[in-house]
Amino acid sequence: MRCTTVIVCVVLTLGGTTAFAEGETDIEGPANQEEALSVEYQQIPQPTADRNYRLQWHFKPAHWAEGVTAGVLGVAAIALAPVHVERRWTGQNAFDDWFRRRLMATSAKQERYDTASDVLAFTSIGFPVLVDLIGVTLIGDRNKEVGLQLFAIQAQAFAISGFVTNVVKLSGRERPWALDANCASGAVDCSKSANKSYFSSHTSLAFTGAGLTCAEHRHLKLFGRVGDPIACASVLALATTTGVFRVVANRHWMTDVLTGAGVGLVAGWLMPWLMHYRHDLTKREQGKKRHLYYLAPYGNAGAIGLSAAGAF
Repeated sequence: MRCTTVIVCVVLTLGGTTAFAEGETDIEGPANQEEALSVEYQQIPQPTADRNYRLQWHFKPAHWAEGVTAGVLGVAAIALAPVHVERRWTGQNAFDDWFRRRLMATSAKQERYDTASDVLAFTSIGFPVLVDLIGVTLIGDRNKEVGLQLFAIQAQAFAISGFVTNVVKLSGRERPWALDANCASGAVDCSKSANKSYFSSHTSLAFTGAGLTCAEHRHLKLFGRVGDPIACASVLALATTTGVFRVVANRHWMTDVLTGAGVGLVAGWLMPWLMHYRHDLTKREQGKKRHLYYLAPYGNAGAIGLSAAGAF
């Protein structure tokens, strides 16, 4: 770093000396003046590549501590996933029973809805990563600066959502399919994650992806005035369908799904807005300029006083 700084200083010094020497020859005649102006014009720095980027990051950037926190929470979430939990409470109540009776599919179709919910959840999770981050930002705009910020925010959101989900699952709520006669008789092995119903990780992660998508398209204008609302609404619809299918497949209670949706939106939309998107640095600078006031003394042969000035 010091060596680089020294080299830069030497180059700037030599450049300044050359420019000063050319400035001295300007006095000698018009021909030399035109030549100097030509040299000076050629030395004007060309616009850098980042000025041609369509996407510009003008929000509060992610701090390195946020990356460390996301990494720790992500590892903890992965470590908690295989932990066996004993049954501590069931989900039977009037609200959950009402939705279960009306939405639950027959036993022959439950596996199909379970698989469909997997596909929809992965689509909701993958949209902000594969489309917004990799497709539009890194490949389409080739913007590493914005890409790094999106990656940091997305990693933090998914890490928080996964960690909170897996911690709460330790409460040991029994899944609705554990009440089926086949599970109770032992005809079907329903012991795998039987007591990790609350709350739905499919739904929480799907809504985390939907929240990230809506926040990114709202503030970065990735698809334009028409495309951004469509993208947000589409991924929200995918996340909602994911949650409904978890009830239809008899994998979760409705309260599991509603809680997961709330946690996902907090992690994917509210927290990025609170920590980054609401801090628009360009508006802050403009606000400072509009409210720049100062007092300055003045005086002349007849009077003295203070003058007030400001920029609006």
